[in-house]
Amino acid sequence: MKEESTWLDYAVEIGCSLGIGYLISRFVRVAIARGESMRPTIKNNQPILLDCRRSRKQRLRRQDLIAFRAHQKKQLKFFLKRVIALPGDHLVIESGRVFVNGHLIEEDYLNEPMNGHNKVDLMIDKGKLFVMGDNRNDSLDSRSPRLGVIDIEKDVLGVVVQLKK
Repeated sequence: MKEESTWLDYAVEIGCSLGIGYLISRFVRVAIARGESMRPTIKNNQPILLDCRRSRKQRLRRQDLIAFRAHQKKQLKFFLKRVIALPGDHLVIESGRVFVNGHLIEEDYLNEPMNGHNKVDLMIDKGKLFVMGDNRNDSLDSRSPRLGVIDIEKDVLGVVVQLKK
């Protein structure tokens, strides 16, 4: 004899599906990159995968690509940028070159040299990050007072772990 499903069976199935979906969303997110500030590394409308746990469980590293809350005009969007300097780092940007703790950083991912920006010389505070877009001449990033340094605990959503070309 065939056993029929009851409304309780359906409710349990739906509840389990929603629970599993929620748990997965706490660890990874799929997003679509918008804008040109990370070109050529990430293109406009390119799908990306974010590891939402890595920024909480492991230390972020220089050169990591991260997603963070932008807090721009009360919008609920996020930005994608590259981590340039970590808490405690001394950062200097001068004549289009970036120095971290006195060492020129190699940036072979850039298409063109950075130009037209004021000199930056600062120590990165505890719990903060200095980030920049790979398209340095068309990026709202930590060089701008509109954005500034990023708060790791409050703002970082995850680390980009997969790029689809």
